[in-house]
Amino acid sequence: MTASVGKNLFYQSLFQGIKILMPIVTIPIISKALGAHGIGIYSFTNSIAEYFILLSGLGITLYGNREIAMVREDKKKLDQTFSELVSLKLMTTAVSFILYSVVVLVFLHRDFLYYIIQSLHIIAVLFDISWFFMGIEDFKKVSLSNLAVQTVVFFGIVFFIKDYNDLPLYLLLQALGNLFSQVVMWVFIYKKISFHFVPIKKMIRHLFPMIAYFFPQIAVIFYTTLSKTILGVLDSQTSVGIYTNTLNLSTIIITMISTINLVMLPKMSNLFSKNKIDEINKTLHSLIHAQLFISIPAAFGVSALAATLVPWFFGNDFEALKIFIPIIAPVIIIMPIGIAISNQYLLPSGNTRIYAISTFGGAAISIVLNFTLIPIIGVVGSVLTSLIVETFVTVFRLIYLNKKTQFTFDKNLILRIVASATVMVLMIVVTTNGMNATFVTTLVQIVVGVISYAGCSTALKVPFLKDLFVVLKGKLYQSKRYKVKN
Repeated sequence: MTASVGKNLFYQSLFQGIKILMPIVTIPIISKALGAHGIGIYSFTNSIAEYFILLSGLGITLYGNREIAMVREDKKKLDQTFSELVSLKLMTTAVSFILYSVVVLVFLHRDFLYYIIQSLHIIAVLFDISWFFMGIEDFKKVSLSNLAVQTVVFFGIVFFIKDYNDLPLYLLLQALGNLFSQVVMWVFIYKKISFHFVPIKKMIRHLFPMIAYFFPQIAVIFYTTLSKTILGVLDSQTSVGIYTNTLNLSTIIITMISTINLVMLPKMSNLFSKNKIDEINKTLHSLIHAQLFISIPAAFGVSALAATLVPWFFGNDFEALKIFIPIIAPVIIIMPIGIAISNQYLLPSGNTRIYAISTFGGAAISIVLNFTLIPIIGVVGSVLTSLIVETFVTVFRLIYLNKKTQFTFDKNLILRIVASATVMVLMIVVTTNGMNATFVTTLVQIVVGVISYAGCSTALKVPFLKDLFVVLKGKLYQSKRYKVKN
């Protein structure tokens, strides 16, 4: 791992780590204050806005990241590319905002205030230049600026969200937090870029390549956000709230595990441009197995903790999550693999076709299953649909990867990881059997789980734990040398 990748991973991990810690405090507050119905209203109205947020961005996060990475060593081309992409995004955001306004005014009279607040997320897309900093591999500014804004939002939720009547304020905090986190990044851009508006002809050259990245994202929205929309229409907004919280824990963990995928995208794009195939294959193999070292025990652990975690963490409205969380837990293992394949192989190599086919296939399955299962079994239908769709997407990408690179899983290593995770679960069950559903119980379970998994992994000679200690030891040594010199 190079110094730049290590530094970027540190800042992204810091940001994502705090993003994980914050919900540990805010999810119980929000769940108990707003209840399943309040969370359902937020999630349903946000799901409508998401379609227009997607249209505003038009695939620029991945496309812009890649384009900037390719020209970052040429200042003139860098200025030109940045100006063209921002100018194009101004146009797409304006179109998207107008369409959203028409849809809300004509069709969505209920909860009108909430839709107005959600429109701020669309405006935020206009100011989002995180793709630029990712392309030049400067994750520090993106991470720290986002962290500062999210901290303000965090304290806003802690101090001001008390009951269901605070739902509009909660939506406003989320929307303004998103908007300001994008705006603040412009403070850092003027030293790096000379921005100028460009003629339509020059910006349009990016339109069709961006659309190639945009269409797969449409499919992703169809098999994620669309589930909330369909559930809200066919069932109720309360069901949407239950479904949303079912996904919350797994989504937070997946986000943390997948942080390295975002950091490694520019590096992998660069390796593909230099045709370093052996290094690409080696990196991808190591990355996926390192993720499994974390994701497998995480999935096992979430399932083991559900019964004692749900009552105190989510509140009385969410008792059903004791059953739903173990059902959805396998996606913690499945999704990071699919994300790694797309971000570290398909997209850097410019192979958007397989990426698109997998996501559109997932979208088609999602639509069919949601419309079939939700009328029959409600929220359970949405949960099962999410699991089935994510499995399809990842398996499809794996099959393609195997054909192109002869990628194979290290079955012996995975077996040792599963054995360690199984021991971890048994230790959790045995040591905390009969304890009440409280924060203390969950904390004890986590400590027992981490110690038992680490111990068993070491005994079975799972290499990643040893590598982690070596890295930490090296960082500590460097830190001590720095202090001595200074």
